[in-house]
Amino acid sequence: MQQYFGSGNATARIFFLHRLLSFDGKTLIITDHNSDYILLQTFARKIFPQKITLVETMSHFLSLVQDTSLEAGIFVMHPSILESQGTLHFLKKTHTLRIFQNENISIETLIQKLVDFGYTHDDALSQPFSYRRSGGVLSILQSNITDLYHVEWFDDEIDSILHLDTSGDGRNFISQISLQSPQKPEKDHELSPETQTLNLDLLPLLDFFENRIALGCDFLSYRKDLLEKMHIHISDFFVDNGQNREIEVPKVSEPRELIELLRKCANDLYTIDCYTKYKQSLKNFLEYNSLENIQIYETKNRHIQSFVDSKNRHALFADDIFGALFIKNRGTRSVAKNLDLLLSLLPGDLVVHRDHGIGRFIETVIKKTGEIEREYIKIEYRDEAFLFVPITEVYRVSKYLGDQNQKLAKLESKEWEQTMKQTDEEIQKVAEDLLQNNAKRKIAKGNSFGKFSQERRKFEKAFPYEYTPDQYKAIEDIHGDMEADTPMDRLLAGDVGFGKTEVAMNAIYKAVLSGYQVAFITPLVVLADEHYETCIRRFADFGIRIALLSRMSTPKQAKNILQKMGTGEVDLVIGTHRLLSEDIRWKRLGLLIIDEEHKFGVIHKEKIKKMRLNIDILSLSATPIPRSLNLALSGLRSMSILATPPKKRKPIDTIVSSWNPHTLRQAISAEVDRGGQVIIIFNRILGLQSIAQEVAHIVNNKKIKILTTHGRMNPGDIEEKIHDFKRKKYDVLITTTIIENGVNFLSANTICIVDPEDFGLASLHQLRGRVGRKDEQGYCYLMYRKGLLSESQKERLIMLANNNHLGAGFEIAMRDMEIRGAGEVLGIAQSGKTKHVGLSLYFRMLEEKVQQLKENRKKRPETKIDLDISYVLPDHIFLSQTDKLAFFREVELVESREELDQIRETMANDLENISQVTDFFVLLQARLTFQDFHIVRVSQRAGYFVFDFESGTSAQMIKNFLESFDPKKQMILVSMKKIKISKKYFSGSIDFLKHFS
Repeated sequence: MQQYFGSGNATARIFFLHRLLSFDGKTLIITDHNSDYILLQTFARKIFPQKITLVETMSHFLSLVQDTSLEAGIFVMHPSILESQGTLHFLKKTHTLRIFQNENISIETLIQKLVDFGYTHDDALSQPFSYRRSGGVLSILQSNITDLYHVEWFDDEIDSILHLDTSGDGRNFISQISLQSPQKPEKDHELSPETQTLNLDLLPLLDFFENRIALGCDFLSYRKDLLEKMHIHISDFFVDNGQNREIEVPKVSEPRELIELLRKCANDLYTIDCYTKYKQSLKNFLEYNSLENIQIYETKNRHIQSFVDSKNRHALFADDIFGALFIKNRGTRSVAKNLDLLLSLLPGDLVVHRDHGIGRFIETVIKKTGEIEREYIKIEYRDEAFLFVPITEVYRVSKYLGDQNQKLAKLESKEWEQTMKQTDEEIQKVAEDLLQNNAKRKIAKGNSFGKFSQERRKFEKAFPYEYTPDQYKAIEDIHGDMEADTPMDRLLAGDVGFGKTEVAMNAIYKAVLSGYQVAFITPLVVLADEHYETCIRRFADFGIRIALLSRMSTPKQAKNILQKMGTGEVDLVIGTHRLLSEDIRWKRLGLLIIDEEHKFGVIHKEKIKKMRLNIDILSLSATPIPRSLNLALSGLRSMSILATPPKKRKPIDTIVSSWNPHTLRQAISAEVDRGGQVIIIFNRILGLQSIAQEVAHIVNNKKIKILTTHGRMNPGDIEEKIHDFKRKKYDVLITTTIIENGVNFLSANTICIVDPEDFGLASLHQLRGRVGRKDEQGYCYLMYRKGLLSESQKERLIMLANNNHLGAGFEIAMRDMEIRGAGEVLGIAQSGKTKHVGLSLYFRMLEEKVQQLKENRKKRPETKIDLDISYVLPDHIFLSQTDKLAFFREVELVESREELDQIRETMANDLENISQVTDFFVLLQARLTFQDFHIVRVSQRAGYFVFDFESGTSAQMIKNFLESFDPKKQMILVSMKKIKISKKYFSGSIDFLKHFS
């Protein structure tokens, strides 16, 4: 049997199989990967010349192997077909749900039927058996993910049913749908993972197929028996004597990175294929950047993934990259004004409207009044009151981040007005304090460190890995701060394992070269020890004198280190809050590095605050901070963000399951067999030994050594045990969350978290980041022991599993409300007001207030245009309703015509007829003009178009407006706050707006 690993993703495996095999005769492919299964039934049909048949039940399998006249082809099935009483739960069931054209049923009733039938809401329609609602249209995706149905209503009657083949092969109207059920078999027939058994009578029947291939199947209890019948196995794990495919899955977050990658592949003479829905956008992009010899294939298949195969010089790029670049980032405008841009807004989410308070987002709807048709956001308030917000005013609505048990506001109540007034008063004080502290630091005289360009290059060259672009930029920014006269106060934020420590060591080296000492403070003893070992290795050839000072240091050791600190005989001291003690004396302290400052206590924070005024400070944070927050608070606290993953680091595969001894045994054995180690997290000290005994019983292998540790042990014992595990004296570490932050276990690539439902998402993400730190594939098992999880617990675990891409920490932290800790990281003491208005609106108001105080001017007004204009943008140019909302939120924040033109040009590439959106862009252009002249509202009343100016607008501003737009003296000055002009001068509202666009 030939074995392979490092195969990248499902798309890469399709091409690998096509290249590897001639596929003469009958070929059986067995896979337990949903992604492979989906692509084998869609994309592979365009790649393989042979017919592909899905084997969906055991009876289907038996009928095939008994058919002596069966033609050659490819047959795909899930291994559960071969199990006793096996069935594939996400495939066909005997019962169906039928939907008929002209059927009298409300959209709400049908949604309830779908939910009862086992379908789930998915705004992106990315999974089988999902649905989404867009006004009066219900979109349904069933087991065969190429079949998408759009069901449209007229009142309570189904008006039409449109069938779409998402692989791009056609669309047609049909009269009925027969939907399959995703429900698993009834419990008396359901196989639990612990009793998963192979039907040995079926194994000989596999010989019917001339070629037999297994994709994955690594965790099956009968893996060995199954693989004995296979000719080829493509494993998820390292395999002894297997061939490493070394397929790279590229991660691209901005156009510049894509251009560099495409050029590199072209220069290395790769075959470059692009599969995309956005063919024209991509074509323009390639032409503009002079990129040639790239083949573009138009497809609507959302499951194709990008990969780079260096061995065969083949690179494929798809909409997992292009979708983000050409749709979600249509412009270059700042997202600082709305933290909420980075979150999906889904039906049922709490939102906060700036004028009306906290409500619940229900849906987007299209409302028609006469000939005027517009889209609105429907928000529910207290007492079943509803507010319809024009989608062009989505900027006034933010996702509510705070207490999810918050009461809905009451419309037309003075309560919200009072809340906003109190919040504004508090924000005024916070903004003044931020600016005052910033001013003090600018006045204070800091240490001006030298450049040392030659030494810097030598130090960087000694780093055994390649710096990411973000690391290079962070080092440049930090060195620039250190060379300035004013003290540095910079936050370095980045996801787990993205290289913050290496950036900090560049700063340390510069400080020591300049003749200064450095203090490196961490909140945990284990973390201090980790940093100490890392620095000893990194500075081994650079003459840096390093010491470790913590509560674990003996009195004699501590006394010796303190003396050397005072005499300057030590350059770098790493320690816990012991370094903040009163007896600490430095000869020439120039740089303080703080790791996870927000985890220190109040007293220690105050001591750090006192040190801030006259020495350079670099704070490290694994609490991910969004780039938008960096922009929002720019000038108040300098920030560098590491958002680019290290080269070759792979996303960690995350598996959610009930407590499963068999899977755990397989995971431990597979990891140890490939030379790795396993971490098991159990966060209850009392039950730790019981879990350890159970794991020992499950593994049942005396060669596998197990170690336990927890936070209440003697600190020296903890350190010794952690060291023993890192030196590979043990194979399995069973521990509490004391390893959550910072401790690196380079040989540990599998982690199992027991009872994950009891953890916050941010903690789970941090724990998951403890494994897969090198270029090995990491695995994280989330095993719950409860018989039944709550919906919120399920949602949290599914979210973690779905957000396994590198750099996902921010999304996860935001969703879990852990972002509330970001205020402390940034030095902002948050009060109860954040929960009253939500963190997103709070930060937005803070940004506006800071800008107002810094520049002594009012914020740019938000102009409301209340005219009889239709604007409904077609759904098909957006990835989903969530993407559509994000688009409207982005365009509302545009502040220049250049940005608006860029968005319009991009949208033109996705539309056959740009006139569909012409009126919309005329409105946006006119609004920019109105904002420039402080006009807060444009409306029509009694035969006039009326301009309402912001209170306090100067006479000169109004005069400038009249001189610019009223050369014929047709406008009437009603007051210093109001101007009107007769509608008779214009053919309609659009003609009127064109006058200002």
